[in-house]
Amino acid sequence: MTADAAAYIRDAVLQTLGIASASLIIALLLGVPLAVAIARGRTLGRVVAFATTFVRAIPDLVLAIVFVVALGLGPAPAILALGLHYSAVIAKMFADVVGSVRRDAAEALTASGATPGAALLIGLVPAAWPGLVGFGAYALESIVRASVIVGVVGAGGIGSLLIQQLNLADYQGFSLCVGILTLLVVAIEWAGTWLRSRASPPAVFGVLVAIAIAGGLALGFGSDPPWRMLASAPAHLARYVANAVPEWNAQIASTALVGVVQSVGVAIAGTLLGALLAVPLALLIAWPVARGWMRGTGWRPYSLPAEGAGRLVLTAARAVPPLALGLVGTIWLGIGPVAGAFALTLHTAGVLGKLLSESFDIADRTAAEALVSSGATGAAATAVALVPAASGAMAAHVLYRFEWNVRAATVLGMVGAGGIGQAIYNAQQMLFYRELSTYVGIAVALVLAIDFLSAKLRARLRLQQLAL
Repeated sequence: MTADAAAYIRDAVLQTLGIASASLIIALLLGVPLAVAIARGRTLGRVVAFATTFVRAIPDLVLAIVFVVALGLGPAPAILALGLHYSAVIAKMFADVVGSVRRDAAEALTASGATPGAALLIGLVPAAWPGLVGFGAYALESIVRASVIVGVVGAGGIGSLLIQQLNLADYQGFSLCVGILTLLVVAIEWAGTWLRSRASPPAVFGVLVAIAIAGGLALGFGSDPPWRMLASAPAHLARYVANAVPEWNAQIASTALVGVVQSVGVAIAGTLLGALLAVPLALLIAWPVARGWMRGTGWRPYSLPAEGAGRLVLTAARAVPPLALGLVGTIWLGIGPVAGAFALTLHTAGVLGKLLSESFDIADRTAAEALVSSGATGAAATAVALVPAASGAMAAHVLYRFEWNVRAATVLGMVGAGGIGQAIYNAQQMLFYRELSTYVGIAVALVLAIDFLSAKLRARLRLQQLAL
């Protein structure tokens, strides 16, 4: 690798880290007050909850395209898109956490004359603190993954470099960048795990200050500081909105229909195939199985290698963003929805493998242990008793993953992997802004419809609620 290539990769990684840190700070500054409003309820809370639901329905990469079109190329559109999208995510998650804890202390404070703000800070936040930190760490991991891929649409970072390397058929450089971003995501996951285990307020605020300083330095030393573009963003956005009124005709309708069908098909295929791969891998790393067939008496030299291999495969599968997997899929399988299904299958297997293993960890093992005690093999007890005991949580995880995959499938087309995202990307490239607005609106409507239908299905099946 030449010195110039190494410097180019270094600048792309720094820009990605700067985008992630700035987006996280913006998301927290906007999301925390919104979460308070939602948690307090009343008319304002309901209005804010509806607004954040709408913003969450817009895939982050689609939002990045809109900001790139309105503002131009560079990291500023990525910062605005991710900051806005994840402020809505944080508002929803934090409000759910605060709403799930006991309110006795807060109600006692209110009864004694304390203000609602004081009751919230003193009575509710301490009880909800571990959950808030856990979901905050999850948001950080998600933002880092997203900041890697927004460059695909010209929003800076290592994603821009990936696209350039593919266009130049530089597969060696592409593989190197994929390896770097995989290590980056794994490092962030490790940092999130560390943060969850040290959830004291000084540690958390110290981490946030460090992230803000590091992000400012990374962006400041980069080749394209976003400060000037951010300052002029409101005027540019106003002009874009005025000139991007959606239009509708037969050709747009046909393209949109094909894109929607492909996106839903890719999401279904990726979810089902990923779940089929995830179940055996989850069983390899689940505590009741990996460490003694539900009895905790297994001999570790036999189970440890399988558990380690399973964890390695699952970590690698979920560390690579779906869009990067989509790029790999278009190289191996060609352009089209098959590449999208390939990408979502691998990523879904990695994510669901971890989540399903946790479902096995907390499932009721009484029936499985009784079968083992009566002479059944561990494999039989797992299949007959342990898996059915965890089936409710497993179904909820798979359904929520399908919702997530619909969002991902709407943007995979931007790298040639089919779906409505391909129509969005083509409209952006040809500067057809009115068509772009139409396709973005259809993508948002699709996500909202899937979310609504899956919520109804969860309620009908009485599946547990899992905040994502």
